[in-house]
Amino acid sequence: MSESSHPAAVPGFRALHAHGPAALADNLRPLFQTEAWQGADGNSEVARQLREIGVDVGAVWAASRWNMGEDGEAPNRRHPVPGDPRGPRTAAALRAVAGRPRAAALLGIYLWSQASDALQYTFRHGRIIVPLRAFVETWEACRDDAPDEVCRAEGDAVAVLLRTLVTQMHTSAARSAGSLPRLADAAARAAERCVALLRAARAIPDPTSPFRRVLVPQAVTRIRYFRALAEAAAAADAAMAGAPERLGPALEALRAAETDRHLNYILASELRSYRMHLTELHRNLGARWLTLDRLKNIYVYPFGLRDVSPAAAVAALRALADRDERPHLLGVQAFAVRGSLKMDDVWSSVDRAARPYGGVSLSMPNVRLEQPDGTFIEELACDVRFTEFGNHYVRFRYSARGRSPQQVRDARFRLSNLHADIRVLWVAPDGSPVPVDPGGALPPERLFDLADLLQRATADLIRKGTEIAQGRAHVVTSVYEASTGLGPAAPASERRPVNMCDEMLAAFGSQVLLQPVSYGTATLCDWTLRQRNPVLLEGVRHLGDLVAVATNATTVALVGTAHFKISQYGSLAEFVASLNGLFSAWNATLADHLRIVATLLADHDVNNGTDLAERKERLTREQLRLHEFASEVRTTLTTISSPTFLASALESRMLHQLLRASRFEQQAAVVTERLRELLQEPIAARLAALERLHGDRRREEEAARERSRRRLMDGTLSAITVFAGVYALIGTVQVALDAGILDGAQAVAATVLVTASALVTGFAVFHWTGRRR
Repeated sequence: MSESSHPAAVPGFRALHAHGPAALADNLRPLFQTEAWQGADGNSEVARQLREIGVDVGAVWAASRWNMGEDGEAPNRRHPVPGDPRGPRTAAALRAVAGRPRAAALLGIYLWSQASDALQYTFRHGRIIVPLRAFVETWEACRDDAPDEVCRAEGDAVAVLLRTLVTQMHTSAARSAGSLPRLADAAARAAERCVALLRAARAIPDPTSPFRRVLVPQAVTRIRYFRALAEAAAAADAAMAGAPERLGPALEALRAAETDRHLNYILASELRSYRMHLTELHRNLGARWLTLDRLKNIYVYPFGLRDVSPAAAVAALRALADRDERPHLLGVQAFAVRGSLKMDDVWSSVDRAARPYGGVSLSMPNVRLEQPDGTFIEELACDVRFTEFGNHYVRFRYSARGRSPQQVRDARFRLSNLHADIRVLWVAPDGSPVPVDPGGALPPERLFDLADLLQRATADLIRKGTEIAQGRAHVVTSVYEASTGLGPAAPASERRPVNMCDEMLAAFGSQVLLQPVSYGTATLCDWTLRQRNPVLLEGVRHLGDLVAVATNATTVALVGTAHFKISQYGSLAEFVASLNGLFSAWNATLADHLRIVATLLADHDVNNGTDLAERKERLTREQLRLHEFASEVRTTLTTISSPTFLASALESRMLHQLLRASRFEQQAAVVTERLRELLQEPIAARLAALERLHGDRRREEEAARERSRRRLMDGTLSAITVFAGVYALIGTVQVALDAGILDGAQAVAATVLVTASALVTGFAVFHWTGRRR
């Protein structure tokens, strides 16, 4: 029976599905045509139908968003975090509608559309995976509640669709794993999952089912997509290993997959990107390729301390060095705490009065990186440096030989906080791997995570709970030897050494040394296409030297220079990269000051003189702290910019070139301007105005109290005068009584009348006198 034919007699089918399969199919197609159905949370027909059966569509929309929820922003993780509430909520929503006709499948496909949409915005897959897995697991438990076989089969197919999306996320992550074989394997598994989707969709007993009519062609399309991707990744890996035969057919498979009429424009754009980069790779198979015969990568993860001065931080760790203490951090014991940094002579300033650059270092065991299957990646030296300038940083270092452009690209990308999950382990003195103990935090999934844990753990050595401000990570690649040969993987005997930077830049693969580290990996061999306007420093040492500075990567290739001088220049680049953490801490400190002052000045209650005095004292202390901080900032900036900061005039010029390329002057200008504005902030004038306002209010209150006292006295005197007159009248009545002019009753009546009149008159006089004041 064809996909468009009518179903056989399915018991109760017409009664259960009165809303009509054709209309529903029309509503489902846009979800797959866009892969990210915008407005599906409120405007689509699918959302409307879900609302009609009581589904909280807004909650479904939020379930896949990495930045929504009561627990705030999601951690930068690819795997779900235990206890994520989105799972139980999704399960409850599915159980509530599992017995309704087609409701489970409709809910699942809407959840798929929202998760697919979220996938376009983030590499943080953990929160996206949670509701998908919850739906799949819950459906297994409640699928028997479906009203008929058609609804049950539709729910089964949609559950497989959600599983394919999880596998698709694994493939997306594998692109950022620094391993083309891992990507090829993940894409092949995704293709097999789509084969399962095709079987499940075809198993729906109603051939006119809208879910069957939509899912069958989509499954076929996605099988082609993932198989083409798997073959392209495997072919690219083989080509760069010296076996390019598969690359041409892989490109043809990508082109064929792009022409699939059911392919949406989002997946088509991904295939086009794969094809463009591999086409460039294929075009240059016969060109001269660059091989990095000897290089060193240093990963710099800078940070600053927000509430501890650089001098205090260095002193605290230097005290550990003096006592020969080796603290335990993250599951291992430090090798050593060294009271001074390992530096060469160039850092010795010729200005004896200048502030010297120095600090302490915490040497940790080596770090072993592995793919999740145990495949060895690299072993790196690790230490944490605290300097007297405040440009603290975690430092990972390794040297390598005979690396291809793809391998260099993958190594530099390990810097990223969006690198795919790998195993990050300590190396014990006996060479055995030791798990990192995160101390209650999430375990590290990449090099960035370990750097973050080390920053916080070492800051706690200085003072528990010390706040850090993280800077932008940076990788410094120093090239000591390089060569070129025809095609990728040319044997060493057929390569010729690079002696000039022009030779290096002319070779295919040199572009990887000029590019910044990307935020995430979106395509295959993303280094093959050249970027516009690389920043190359001129006049470094010799005409054959190359120094390239990008946003988060610096390449030092002084091929005509001795090893120790190349390392010396690399230390300059490392220093400049670490300054980003210093600027982050300065900006955080300024923001803290602004917040504190704004809070203290925001209270305009002038009735509390004690509170006003306390605020004035706190503001004075805060201003003094700001002045001390400003002095520290100016001293540091002046020292770094000084022509005598370094012993060598030549290295000083090189340092200033690196500083300019890193936009040091702009960053310094921003901090200096903010400092100037805060120091000129008329806090004293605002306090004086507040104090004058408080004094005026007190004087007004005192004048009001004085007027009240005077009214009371005047009223009392007036009342006494009235009552004195009353007594005089009463005396007159008494005289008239004694003289017989009045009898007793008349005397009493006259006395009562006089007394009452006196009371009324006294009361009136009292109030009249008060009103006059």
